[in-house]
Amino acid sequence: MKNRYHIIQIIPSDSGKTLSFKVNSILWKLFAILLIVIFVLGGFFIYKLSTINAIIVSSRQVQAQNELLQQKQSEYELFFSELDSISTMEKQIKNILGAFYENDSLKLASVIDKNRFDFQPSSKNRFTAELKGYSTDGKTQNWAKVPSIIPTIGIISKNFSLEENHPGIDISAKLNEPVFATAEGKVISVLKNKDRGLHIIIDHGNEYTTSYSHLEQTYVNKGKLVKKGEAIGTVGSSGKTTGPHIHYEILKNNEPIDPELFIEE
Repeated sequence: MKNRYHIIQIIPSDSGKTLSFKVNSILWKLFAILLIVIFVLGGFFIYKLSTINAIIVSSRQVQAQNELLQQKQSEYELFFSELDSISTMEKQIKNILGAFYENDSLKLASVIDKNRFDFQPSSKNRFTAELKGYSTDGKTQNWAKVPSIIPTIGIISKNFSLEENHPGIDISAKLNEPVFATAEGKVISVLKNKDRGLHIIIDHGNEYTTSYSHLEQTYVNKGKLVKKGEAIGTVGSSGKTTGPHIHYEILKNNEPIDPELFIEE
């Protein structure tokens, strides 16, 4: 069987010489198949390119949304932290006002008894690690020896700062407000000097000692065993002070520790 041919003619518009090409039918079919393959591959490539571009755009949108969510999360964390601080402050103000604006001594004592053990260590501070096995349920004997309550009803007017040579906290309070032992222990010193005024030091027998300065009067003597929450004196302004308050310190192995780590902020 003879090969069939296809003739392609190119006729110029100016009636010039006509060009003729004779193409074998097999080559013509191969050329047609090649064109089809090129069109198919081109279409597939364009489809894949558009899919990849859509994925890139979607990825950028997801990344932008993640950044926005992270920003919102940070804002929410700050907001809830502020709410927690406001709630704690509201509780302390209510406790303070309940004591400061109550003239009935029996009701005042009731307010103090009700609130003085409410100041438990915050779960957000380092005190959890500091306990090293002490129970936090307030019932075991070891816990009674840990200084974990606020020593008087008042407002913290100056914070702990070793840089400023202030190894404790100042609690401004009403004159003659009761001062309580913050843990069970033995009174090892009741002294009065120019700077600290009348002050008490208690050894709790577990590497901790606490001191209470600028007192108006004391209810204990050296050597007395005191219980946690027992009244040991009253708020005063003895020594170098500008008004009624107590200077309260906690030491472990004679090293000062921030007392606010041991009471709820």
